[in-house]
Amino acid sequence: MKKFEIIDHTADIGLIAWGRSMEELFANAALGMFHIIADLRGFESPKKDFESEVNLEAGDYEELLVNWLNELLYLFEVEKVLLNHFTVESVGRYFVRARVAGNRINPKEHRILRDVKACTYHQAKVEEVRPGLFRAQVYFDL
Repeated sequence: MKKFEIIDHTADIGLIAWGRSMEELFANAALGMFHIIADLRGFESPKKDFESEVNLEAGDYEELLVNWLNELLYLFEVEKVLLNHFTVESVGRYFVRARVAGNRINPKEHRILRDVKACTYHQAKVEEVRPGLFRAQVYFDL
């Protein structure tokens, strides 16, 4: 099973993520977004110098996914970190609780590929394709 795939779009860029649970789906969507932002090859070092809890609430799964990805973008912008470890502890229809980790951006080591401004609600979708297989789709403003 693919964790995620990038969708070409005329002005923006999209992402389809897959997971065997909602928790795995949200983690794979986050990982996919950071692959859009930066070249993460060779970024699998177990040593992390940034870690944070993320607890969010929303009205439905689509809003929750968009809020989740925008919160991670906020951490990227404000804390200057590339996140690549997502432990999503629980996802309910109205909440997500997770721990995220990564490393502070070092321009000598990390190559930023795109300036992602925000995750949007445009065609945002979260669905259970079949029992035990979830799919999410989102688009990002560049």
